[in-house]
Amino acid sequence: MNPTSIFFAQACLVVGTPLLLWRGLRMGGIVPLVVMQIVGGILLGPSLLGAFWPDSWQALFGATRLTALTGLQWLAVVLFAFLSGLHIGGGEARGLRKIAISAALGCVLVPFALGVGAGLGLGQYRPGLLGDAATLWQFAIAVGVSMAVTALPVLGAILREMGLSDSTAGRLAVACAAVSDAAIWIVLSCILASTGQAAQAPLRLVLTGGAYVAAMFLIVRPLLAAGLPRLRGTDARLAAVVVLIFGSACASEMIGLHYILGGFLAGVVLPRGAAADIGRQLEPTTVVVLMPFFFLMTGLRTDLTTAGGDALVVFAVATVVAVVGKMAGTALPARMAGLGRRDAWTLGALAQTKGLMEVVVLAILLENRLIGAAAFSGLLLMALATTVLAKPLALAALRLREAP
Repeated sequence: MNPTSIFFAQACLVVGTPLLLWRGLRMGGIVPLVVMQIVGGILLGPSLLGAFWPDSWQALFGATRLTALTGLQWLAVVLFAFLSGLHIGGGEARGLRKIAISAALGCVLVPFALGVGAGLGLGQYRPGLLGDAATLWQFAIAVGVSMAVTALPVLGAILREMGLSDSTAGRLAVACAAVSDAAIWIVLSCILASTGQAAQAPLRLVLTGGAYVAAMFLIVRPLLAAGLPRLRGTDARLAAVVVLIFGSACASEMIGLHYILGGFLAGVVLPRGAAADIGRQLEPTTVVVLMPFFFLMTGLRTDLTTAGGDALVVFAVATVVAVVGKMAGTALPARMAGLGRRDAWTLGALAQTKGLMEVVVLAILLENRLIGAAAFSGLLLMALATTVLAKPLALAALRLREAP
């Protein structure tokens, strides 16, 4: 097979395998397609395909066969970050401001704090879990970030499937996920900056980063507001937005803030009037076509057959911390702010959704050597478990009776 035929064989497997699993196992009513995309990436890696058919696996997914996929995974992640930014400031929880603020802060801060504590304990107990470039505190903060994730795109799919998109709990869950996404991209960028060349020049990073963010809000945003309406309904409008995404990603990467923040900021500054239309144009291709290539590259880093006991320890600890942190951190502040018991616990259950946002975060942490392979495998299994648990927990919460 020549390189072109190998690429298209990879593409067929990467996009088709999750769909076959999802439909063949009749998982449509249980989990969103994106969960099977994550599973498909793992199964196409050394954990299954590489273990049972090593020669065929090397021919398709060996190190020399992956060059063409590297750019696709960068493209997928930056577009996904952009789509996350589109949801910021959308007003999904209007009329529930006090509850939304309380729940959103708890949804991020409580699991993050518990995750940092768990990361410190795990790092001291098993130093091999740390990445080569990480201090104990950097590893602990990385674990905390992993605990705080709530994935907006997967959450949206679950809300649509359950008919909760317009419910009080659903609107609050979207607001919490939006705050979580914003916090995660910012904290993650700061962690990455502390490990790279920018760590050697923190003043330069602050000054150039501040100028870049100011330019995005004070110059780029007004220009977009004035210029995009003139391009409404044309291919030029989408092309202009794509250039904005890639230009912002390039600028943030050159500064040292990582390209994910550039993609995210491009979504944040896009005028709300254009956000919905652009999201509808980009989201299907990004989530259904491009993200599976990213999941494949992630799956190639995940070998569950050699992960050992450390990965299982991380999985067990992280799952308990993530579930407890999200449930308590989201439901209890919402209850204290006046939300009913059923809606509060439904909100806490929905906040468990981590999905592809968590996979993106973990892959970036592994790539930058902040977590080791065993920690990555354990946290990836936690992401799958909590995402699968979100819907059953929400259904159980909906059966609760309101307190008199």
